[in-house]
Amino acid sequence: MASFSSLLRFLSSPVVGVRRSTDRQMGQIRNAMLTLLQSHGGHSTQRVAQRVRFAGDMEALWYLRQDVLTALSAVDGEAAARKQMRDINRLFKGGLPGAMVPRAHQRITT
Repeated sequence: MASFSSLLRFLSSPVVGVRRSTDRQMGQIRNAMLTLLQSHGGHSTQRVAQRVRFAGDMEALWYLRQDVLTALSAVDGEAAARKQMRDINRLFKGGLPGAMVPRAHQRITT
């Protein structure tokens, strides 16, 4: 019985809760990316969708954003693709190290 209670204690530990939260966040991001890609046909789009489907962690999904943006840009244009990606970028909040979060780009004027 001691092993069962230690298993229950482990499953209710914060580490497991964080893992579940990360898995849920990854699922939301993956679904959002795939939904955008599904509305755009083509072989290259399907290759990107396949890579999104099998991305193993949050960091892999983070770096796939550029590929999704490129695929969307080819069909809708860059401005529309960037607008579509804003919601996906927001989904990463709290799931990445501070150095990997989206930054607001400011135009340098002289």
